[in-house]
Amino acid sequence: MVSAIGFFMVFLFLGMPVAFAIGISGAIFFFMTPDIPWTILVQKSLSTTQSFTMLAIPLFIFAGNLMNNTGITSRLVKLANVLTGHMYGSIGQVSVVLSTLMGGVSGSAVADAAMECRILGPEMTKRGYAPGWAAAVNCLSGLIVATIPPSMGLIIFGTVGEVSIGRLFVAGFVPGIIMCITMMIATSWSARHLGYKPDHDKPYPLSVIAKACWESIWALMFPFILIILIRIGIMTPSESGAFAIFYALVVGVFIYKELDMEKFKKCVFESVKDLSVITMILALSGIF
Repeated sequence: MVSAIGFFMVFLFLGMPVAFAIGISGAIFFFMTPDIPWTILVQKSLSTTQSFTMLAIPLFIFAGNLMNNTGITSRLVKLANVLTGHMYGSIGQVSVVLSTLMGGVSGSAVADAAMECRILGPEMTKRGYAPGWAAAVNCLSGLIVATIPPSMGLIIFGTVGEVSIGRLFVAGFVPGIIMCITMMIATSWSARHLGYKPDHDKPYPLSVIAKACWESIWALMFPFILIILIRIGIMTPSESGAFAIFYALVVGVFIYKELDMEKFKKCVFESVKDLSVITMILALSGIF
């Protein structure tokens, strides 16, 4: 096992894609242990993808992409800006708060980081923020999404460790909020040091904050609805993924009325790209 980990670290250092680094290093262990049948390589890679609980991952990723194209994400960006526009490094603070809010929407740290880099990255560089600083804030804040439910990481951990996913979801809020506060402090400190000024001097009045919260109410309610339905036994984590897609479609088509067929096709295409990477990592990690 030590040799497999060693090869894995070497492959990562050489820049090999994570999926191949995991799969090849795991296969090397089997080649160095001739008394173990090689057929286990195929069995393990396939069995990892056949878990009913793991079905929640593609469903939540598709739901997250749908919400990015239904107006939910844009309203969360507005809410985050209202809450943090008076702080140093205001767009960086928006990124941290948005990741905290998106934790209850997408469930995928990678999807969140990619979305924030597309939405917030150009505006950050336009305002003179260092590209490295902008990338660090957008990518590191995505780690909050991996903690706040519905989190793909918690689903995987609960499946592998045979831990209640419903309880993991409930427990994820506190560390997620602590991460948010810590990253906001770090962002403010570094922004002061680099001279990134706030957008405005004073916080917005409560009436403006309340209005922004009301406009984002469908996104803010979602994680709580999800946890309640899982905890009282109405849905399993996998079924909650299907519910998330249904929820996003209803909000996008009938409430915000921003989801059309063209955007739906775009969501499907982006989800397939995201899932192809994640599924390969999951399959080859079974070998490891």
